[in-house]
Amino acid sequence: MSDRAHRRYSEELKQRIVADVEAGHLSVREAARDTQANVSMIQKWLDEYGRYKPKRDVVEVVMKSEQERIAALEQALAESHLKLRVYESLIAEANRHYQTDLKKSFGTPSSAPVVRTPPQASASPSVPSAPSSGAPATPTTSAAAGPPPAPRSRRGRR
Repeated sequence: MSDRAHRRYSEELKQRIVADVEAGHLSVREAARDTQANVSMIQKWLDEYGRYKPKRDVVEVVMKSEQERIAALEQALAESHLKLRVYESLIAEANRHYQTDLKKSFGTPSSAPVVRTPPQASASPSVPSAPSSGAPATPTTSAAAGPPPAPRSRRGRR
């Protein structure tokens, strides 16, 4: 068995070795050789008794220009979230009014045009009634579309 295995070192010796290493009089290897200790033990003494313990905390340095940019980006993000909420409520209201799901049916071709005619309250059938919301009246698509197109002939194909 080695003499180094169970050797105990006094507090004064540990502090003197740490002071010599930190002052630059000894390297860690030289201190380990002189005291017949392992390098890892000298490192432990440096951690325990040393003045220059390594900082392992992460320090975040933020420049003032970065803070301004972050604030501007946060403001833009907040505005975009607000717009999104407005658009979603607009779509929900339109879904309720038209009794459909605009998100699912947007961009898909319909098989037949949907014609909604408001109830005729006036005597003149050619003038559509204005909606109650105060929005201007628009003509329906059935009057502008006219009759459906005639089927194509298949002459020349056999």
